[in-house]
Amino acid sequence: MTEASARIRLSKNANATDARRAIRILRYCLTEVGIDPETGEIDIDRISTGISTSQRNKIMAVKDIISELEKSLGKKSIPIEDVTAEALNRKISESEVEEAILRLKRDGEIFEPKRNFISRI
Repeated sequence: MTEASARIRLSKNANATDARRAIRILRYCLTEVGIDPETGEIDIDRISTGISTSQRNKIMAVKDIISELEKSLGKKSIPIEDVTAEALNRKISESEVEEAILRLKRDGEIFEPKRNFISRI
């Protein structure tokens, strides 16, 4: 990118200004596609998978809650309200739980056997 900057200026030699321009452009691109909105940090996972580390951690936490509730309730179908209540205890908001459940359904890890109940596959 530094060399490209020099070429744009029709120069045969790249200089420090070209390098700073390349760094500035790269930083801008990373902030546009790779910033985790929750932490404000650059998250390479978000760039490569489309899911930030914090989102993935919440999805995994919801998955763990479902497994734990299956064991504690002794049932395969778990009420979504129970999952949400336990997630709230773990500082995961209701909207984040809904988003995690939708993603888990889309990925084929859980399904809704009847309204407002979920089961692992």
